[in-house]
Amino acid sequence: MFKKIIEPKNICQFWVVGVVLIYGLIMSEYFSNLNSKVFAIDAAELTNSSIYSFFISFSFFVMLITVFVIWLIFSFTFHLCAILLGGVSTFGDFLKYTGISYILPTIGFLIAFILSESILLPNDKIFDFLNSNKTFVTINWVINISFLLYYFLLIPIIKYLYKINWLKAIGAIAIPLGSIFLLGQLFSKFIF
Repeated sequence: MFKKIIEPKNICQFWVVGVVLIYGLIMSEYFSNLNSKVFAIDAAELTNSSIYSFFISFSFFVMLITVFVIWLIFSFTFHLCAILLGGVSTFGDFLKYTGISYILPTIGFLIAFILSESILLPNDKIFDFLNSNKTFVTINWVINISFLLYYFLLIPIIKYLYKINWLKAIGAIAIPLGSIFLLGQLFSKFIF
C-alpha cells in the first residue's frame, strides 16, 4: 500500500511549493503577530511609518524566504545522509515528499496562530510571562509535536524511496538532526 503512494510522479510540484508557501505564510504571520504584540508594548509610538513597523514587515518577508531555504537545506541534508547510507533516489523526488509533508507543521503553526490570538501580554517581563503562560506553553508543544510527526513521517518515505532498511532510514533523519542539536548545544555554551 505505502509503496504505491510513494510514486514521485503522483505528486505535482505545484502542490509541493504551494504547501511550503502556505506554511511560510502562516509561520511568518504567527511571528509577525507575536512581534507586533511585543513591540506594541515596548514602543509607545508604533505607527505605520515607524522603524518597528518596517521591522515587522521586513521580518515577515525574510521569514518567508527563510522557510524555503531551510526546506531545501534540510531536504538536501536528509537526502545526502540517505545516499551515504546506501540509498538510491534523486533529490527532486525526495524534495516532493518533504515539501508535501510540510502539511503537518503547517497545521501546527495554524493552531499556534489561532491560540496566540488569545494571549494578552503584560506591560513588563514579557519573556518571563511567555515562558510561564499555559497557552504559550501549549503553542510550543503543538509546534514541536507537528515537527516531530513530520520527521517521523519522513522515515518510511526515506525507507521506501531510497530502498534502504528501517535503521538506515531512521539514521538518515537522526544523524542530521542530532548533529544540529549537538552543534546548537556546543555554541550555546560559548554564547550564553
